[in-house]
Amino acid sequence: MSAWYDVRHLAKAVQESEPLCANVRLITIDGPAGSGKTQLAAKLASELTNTNVVHMDDLYEGWAKALDPVLFERIRAWIITPLLNDIEIQHLVYDWVTNQYDTWQKYPKSENIILEGVGAGNAQVREFASLALWIEADSELLLDRVVERDGEIVRDEMLIWKSKEDAYFELHNVKAAATIHIRGQSE
Repeated sequence: MSAWYDVRHLAKAVQESEPLCANVRLITIDGPAGSGKTQLAAKLASELTNTNVVHMDDLYEGWAKALDPVLFERIRAWIITPLLNDIEIQHLVYDWVTNQYDTWQKYPKSENIILEGVGAGNAQVREFASLALWIEADSELLLDRVVERDGEIVRDEMLIWKSKEDAYFELHNVKAAATIHIRGQSE
């Protein structure tokens, strides 16, 4: 199904979807940096009960290794395997200032896990997703949104990141494979 949805429709779609990770629904939200993935995840979580949100920014190993295959091995080990075995998930959190993983984030058991960020829609993850969401916005807005959010210091890294995320989206057919397409706000 490919359509433009509001958050209430998305929540209903989640509730009607089948759990594929034991009794948990994994919802992935992927799309370009600045498209509104984090905001959408927060809004969707507030419409659902018993929902945790996992941010890909916490899982990346810095800019250079962010979308390397080891990321998807981590997601499998830290998130998917525990869900399949009906145990709480936990993962190391990457500290972007010290450039290392430094703390563990634990999540209580829940009915829904939203995995949001570039990389969430990877084919290795998507096979376990009850819903795979794709969000996009006008390309000329994306960089400005990220710089406004994170500061001018990220501009150069984001220009490099853009080519990495484009290659990732194409390699893993992320947009076409998404269950639902969403348009991020244009302002």
